[in-house]
Amino acid sequence: MSDLDFLKLIYELGGSLHNVSNGDIARKAHLSNASVTERTRSLAKNTELLSYTKYYGSKLTNKGIEVLNPYIQQQRLIEVWLVTDLEFSLESAHKESDILTNKVSETFIDKLNDRLNYPKFCPHGNIIPNNSPMIKSTQQTLIDDLSSDQKYIVQSFAEDSYVFSILETIDIKLQDTVKVLSYAEDNIIIFNFRTGNKQLLPKTLAEAIRIQKKSPVSID
Repeated sequence: MSDLDFLKLIYELGGSLHNVSNGDIARKAHLSNASVTERTRSLAKNTELLSYTKYYGSKLTNKGIEVLNPYIQQQRLIEVWLVTDLEFSLESAHKESDILTNKVSETFIDKLNDRLNYPKFCPHGNIIPNNSPMIKSTQQTLIDDLSSDQKYIVQSFAEDSYVFSILETIDIKLQDTVKVLSYAEDNIIIFNFRTGNKQLLPKTLAEAIRIQKKSPVSID
């Protein structure tokens, strides 16, 4: 895995907003914790793109985010194109865009961006850099300590092929209104107001679903 792909992986895990643990990086990259620790320490020491803090993990620096943004923009624009024009699934679009990113010219991306009318979000709800303002704060997920009396809106999904494969079998979509009913060790149960049903979500999926509180509708 190249340094660029390694840093993109940290970006996808939220490394532009908060520290990402070596364990999370290792699981996503299919590497050992030891090799990830060595890699992150080396990048932090020899580049200005990443900071590393023992026991807390790694976070992209402002320069790292600036360097990565064009590549993240490429990948997410290609995903929009594959899903909207070619009807790829989220999982397939993510895999194909990962292959195509860095293989196309800036002219291609500029024309694609214009063709798609400068979309602000990719198909899994994350912002497209340079088309949309950067998110500045960490978002809540369905495994956070949520109120059982509060409704939440599904805002985005973490970028992970395994997560997208689970979404092929579980009917939960962006902008769904949900309420958390109960937590178990490996699963949570939610009520989805769009489907009108309870849904059992594995923890792996629940922690990849980013949400925000649903504001009450005022009636004048």
